[in-house]
Amino acid sequence: MRNLKLQYCKEDTTGIRNARQLLLQPDFGHKDKELTYVVTDDKIYAISETGDVVEEPKIIADVPNIVGAEYLPLSDEICVATADGEVLLINAVSLEINDGTYCDVGIECMAWSPNQEVVVFITKAKNVVVMTCNYEVLGEQPLDAELATDQQFVNVGWGKKETQFHGTAGKQAAKQSPQFQPPQDVHTLPQDIHIAWRGDGAFFAVSYVASNVGRTFNVYDNEGKLQHMAEKWNGMQSALTWRPSGNWIAVPQIFPNKSTVSLFEKNGLRHREFELPFDLQTESIVKLQWSSDSDILALQTATADAQRIYLYTIGNYHWYLKQVLVYNQNDPLAFFHWSSGREHTLHVLLESGKRYVYRWNLAVDRFQNMVCVIDGKRVLLTDLYKAVVPPPMCQYTLELDSYINAITANSHHLCLYSSEGVMHFYDPSGLPNTPVVKTFVLPPNEKLPQIGQLANLTQLKAKNKLLATQSVGNKTHILLLKDNESENRSYSIESREIIDGTVNAIAEGIDDNVYVHTVNNGQILEIQLTDSSLKTGRLIHQLTQAADYMDFGLFERPRKDAQKVSASGLVTLRSQQLLHIDGQRIDEDVTSFIVAEDYVIYTQLNALHFVDLWDRRKIATRSIERGAKLVMHAQDARLVLQLPRGNLEVIYPRVLLLRLIGSLLDASLYREAMLMVRKHRINLNIICDHNVEMFCSKLNVFLAQMHDSQWLCLFLSELQNEDYALNMYASNYEASQQHYPADYQVDRKVEYICGLLCGLMEQATSPEDVARFRLPIITSYVKLGKLEQALLLIWKHKQTDAQLADQLLKYLLYLVDVNELYNVALGTYDFGLVLFVAQKSQKDPKECLPYLNELKSLPLDYRKFKIDEHLKRYDRALTHLAACGSEHYDLALDFIRQHNLYKRALAIYQDQADIHGRICVAFADHLRANAQLETASIMYERGGQLQQALLSAKHTLDWQRVLNLAQRSDESLEQIASSLVTPLQQQDRHLEAFELLKQFTKWSGEPPLQVLIDGHLYGRAIYEARLLDEDLAVDLLGKSKCLITKIIPTDITV
Repeated sequence: MRNLKLQYCKEDTTGIRNARQLLLQPDFGHKDKELTYVVTDDKIYAISETGDVVEEPKIIADVPNIVGAEYLPLSDEICVATADGEVLLINAVSLEINDGTYCDVGIECMAWSPNQEVVVFITKAKNVVVMTCNYEVLGEQPLDAELATDQQFVNVGWGKKETQFHGTAGKQAAKQSPQFQPPQDVHTLPQDIHIAWRGDGAFFAVSYVASNVGRTFNVYDNEGKLQHMAEKWNGMQSALTWRPSGNWIAVPQIFPNKSTVSLFEKNGLRHREFELPFDLQTESIVKLQWSSDSDILALQTATADAQRIYLYTIGNYHWYLKQVLVYNQNDPLAFFHWSSGREHTLHVLLESGKRYVYRWNLAVDRFQNMVCVIDGKRVLLTDLYKAVVPPPMCQYTLELDSYINAITANSHHLCLYSSEGVMHFYDPSGLPNTPVVKTFVLPPNEKLPQIGQLANLTQLKAKNKLLATQSVGNKTHILLLKDNESENRSYSIESREIIDGTVNAIAEGIDDNVYVHTVNNGQILEIQLTDSSLKTGRLIHQLTQAADYMDFGLFERPRKDAQKVSASGLVTLRSQQLLHIDGQRIDEDVTSFIVAEDYVIYTQLNALHFVDLWDRRKIATRSIERGAKLVMHAQDARLVLQLPRGNLEVIYPRVLLLRLIGSLLDASLYREAMLMVRKHRINLNIICDHNVEMFCSKLNVFLAQMHDSQWLCLFLSELQNEDYALNMYASNYEASQQHYPADYQVDRKVEYICGLLCGLMEQATSPEDVARFRLPIITSYVKLGKLEQALLLIWKHKQTDAQLADQLLKYLLYLVDVNELYNVALGTYDFGLVLFVAQKSQKDPKECLPYLNELKSLPLDYRKFKIDEHLKRYDRALTHLAACGSEHYDLALDFIRQHNLYKRALAIYQDQADIHGRICVAFADHLRANAQLETASIMYERGGQLQQALLSAKHTLDWQRVLNLAQRSDESLEQIASSLVTPLQQQDRHLEAFELLKQFTKWSGEPPLQVLIDGHLYGRAIYEARLLDEDLAVDLLGKSKCLITKIIPTDITV
């Protein structure tokens, strides 16, 4: 779906008349110098071009009757063949002429192989001579030699015409067997001979006139052996070319009802054809030649009044006529030649000596959501937003009376530029009727060349004006074209700006600025449009490598303060190579790109990449089919790619979908966003996670737009405690851009959002809203864990509308397991609700009903206890059991012990002294069993078990509490105190042990100071001894001197 976009048409004058061949030879020693050789019938000229200066042609050889020439870069020589049979070698530097070989009968034509290892001569004796590059003969045989018997075609009866499908031709076509009719007089046919090599140099074909067949061709290998002869057909013409990729040999052919270019296979069988838009009998084909990459087939034709070059491309097995170059008879076309070193570059020489250098690239012409494909006099339009129609079919067709060469468009008009220089403007609103809004004729300006095409034709967006370029020499004229608005309306040049170099790409920017790229030096210049005039501005970027494609991207991005900041990027691509944004290298081996909103999308061999224009980072990558290229980006985030075989593939990249969904959410278009999310299986959490603060503030708008209750239910059921904008969809979001309410927490998102929505839905008063919110309210209850409230709501509806309640319960069962729901219903203690739910479950009535009947026979509180015990709601069960009275104290105590409900029981039974004490004792036993003796002692005390409390306190060595309990239980304080001394000493609590002995025991003789000494409390021991007796203190010091010296340094005197 790509058209040939003319990048430039460079004109210069060589001054060489009647040129017949062009030899291109770049000077490898000087990168800025290029040599071109022009061959006439008897002379060879050299044209040197250095930078912006084109030197005068210089004759390097004067050789009569030249029939062929070839530049040999390995030896830096020019091989020239003459009709007299001479093969000369001309040194390109010294201009010395040497003999290569000689043919005594004369030479008809010469052709070197693409790798220049083999050369083919056709002699005037109609012999095929194949030589090496050193002119050693590899093979020689006559043109009319026959194939060996084992090489001839054999018909085994497969694929008979009678058994094939003939479409609209019907069955009669099967009965028609066109017979080959040999020409009556082959001498009246053109006798010229053409040679065509295959791209790999393994085979070549020779077109000639055979005595018994007429015009035909033979296929030879590179050693001169005949391999195949063409199938016999009438009407074949002399021109011949072999596609470099090797699959087809193209030959013009005339049929009684049409003129075609027939495509033959290597074995000579006719494979297919494409019909020509003219009659070969009145407009004959002079030459056919493929471009070096096999993309474009050029046909040179001649009529009585003009000559034309038709450029064809192929896609999905359909041949598209992309451009027609017309040359008047007053300066006829001499020949054309495809450049082998520069892609899609065509050199055209006229008889007067003028030379045109055309350079095209393959690009997609887009008009709004349409893709425009040129095919001769028609433009095939397909709105890929509405329908993806596989080429060569289309949705709409525009047809002119002349051939269409270029398309340009803005948001208002579609402009078609014909080969005659006429511009046709269309209003797209009239499709499919497509009335012509206006037609303008662009007359040639006297300062512009009379022949040549306008390149880089661009219709400006904001104005009804066009921009184009015309290259003359090493200057480029940038033309601003305007409507004359006269009676005979036409376009004329309103302003002109001349810049150095050759402009090959134009991109319209903002603020009436246009960016142009010069292929000579890789510079991007700014052209300013001011007051209907053009003015060269500043240098924008200097690329390291000249680009072939250029586009401008502009986008806006919101900030935290709700303002929007705009940014732009100038995207350039060197064909099949480097991609730059504002001069910054992004990637290499890029095959196509497109600017979609704030992203640059580009393809490599089998990958699709997305680059953010804002910070130039690659945010996403996905695999695509090998060789796919971008065609268009539609409004609904679809991305259309064309595969190598020509068919289309539509994908919806997640990056673009999230961008579109985000813009819908920013505009509070929740319904449209929900449609996109559901259609493309995006997680519904993004609806609130895109901007949580905004979503929570516009919940009323959200609910008002959700007309389908199922959408609300789906949204609520998808909610998760996770920020999907920063996790799953982090490619489109940054943490700094997120907005949360003040009391919002991500780990409680479900509770927060469901609570807000449920509160608003419960406040609905209109019957329509009440009916619409029934299911979403139930869903929110489920998400909040309030199953009991959901069941009670359904049971409430059961009292007024049983059918509605059944529907609501059925929906609830989709969300919750029926067995869990049965238990929740049982926990309401409403047996009507229990039976209502049990009917929807798989429970056996023989088991369920007796159990329910048994429960019904129990007292109310005891029934609730049994239900709560069954549901393992032990706290609630104990509450109901406490209400049953004193006769269930033993059961309650066992129930408390079994489920460890001591704390809850103490609170419930605090007013019932009898069982409260028993619970305290049971709790104390439990605590003591778990080594919590301190708390156990307290609980024993509260339960009246002072002895047990005393025992537990003794184990904790809480001697104050022990003495207190001993006093309350009438125990001997002295005995209790004495029993605590040794354990306290074992715990290094010597001071406390001494206090016990001092206060609660009776002693005679020496006081119990040894306890302090054992604890190394010498200061306290001395203090206590002196209080009792001074002599006792001295004795004590004497007895313990050895101990004191252990802790006092030896150099200190005691």
